Amino acid sequence: MPGVSIIIISHAKPLFVKDAIGGVLNQTYNDWEGVVVDSGVLLDQGFFADYRDPRLKIVPSGEAPDLARTTNMASWCFNRWLNSGQVSGELILYLCDDDLLYPEAFQTYWDYYVQHARAPQAMYASQDIGLVAPDGKTEIIGRRIADRPRGRFCRGKRLDCQVDYLQFCHTAKILETYRQVYKTSRYHSEDKRNAEHADGLFMERIGALAEVHPINKVLSMNRRTTQSVNLDYAASPLGRAWVLARKKWRGGLARLTGRCYY
Repeated sequence: MPGVSIIIISHAKPLFVKDAIGGVLNQTYNDWEGVVVDSGVLLDQGFFADYRDPRLKIVPSGEAPDLARTTNMASWCFNRWLNSGQVSGELILYLCDDDLLYPEAFQTYWDYYVQHARAPQAMYASQDIGLVAPDGKTEIIGRRIADRPRGRFCRGKRLDCQVDYLQFCHTAKILETYRQVYKTSRYHSEDKRNAEHADGLFMERIGALAEVHPINKVLSMNRRTTQSVNLDYAASPLGRAWVLARKKWRGGLARLTGRCYY
């Protein structure tokens, strides 16, 4: 049984997904399994033919063309994978194709988990925020710091819209408790009206079940690109703040009216 399982979501971003997969393949911790769930665009082009690491599977998402109109596809893929019976790792992480994991990510989470007698059921680490220019160059424009426990379980600060999904690592075991408490195996919200903070809602629910332990080491980069889906590209802090405020407003309006504004 591998120590770490990771799912990588891929959708028509050949340059970025290559970097994302490379970050997984270059991990210093070797006992992992991973799956790249591709929407079909790159898979049909044979883009992944050269990836031969037996720890990494490349599979089609199986999504129907009309599904994305009302469904948060990343959450839909996450849920299908978590319920597939093919997740064997003790620890679980998530990665989208325009983000990066640094080489010591798996090892750091695993060491913290084992050094604390496998008691932590959820952890989060510090993260760089990168802005990718149209010419492909990346500038570090900020950092999220994991400096305190989070989640309602330990009366910590909230995670939604504060902690990025890639900072987050949880055990497979906590999903059993999740199913029992919340009476569902749809862990990540598939409602497109929650598209901008579906991962945050999932983390909040985990944080209500167990303390989310902080690891103040930078293990990933949240990259904002011209092709990013869940956050519009903005070159200034004010622009990014406006984009996020607009997304939250649309999501709130959609939940009140029952209509989708995306």
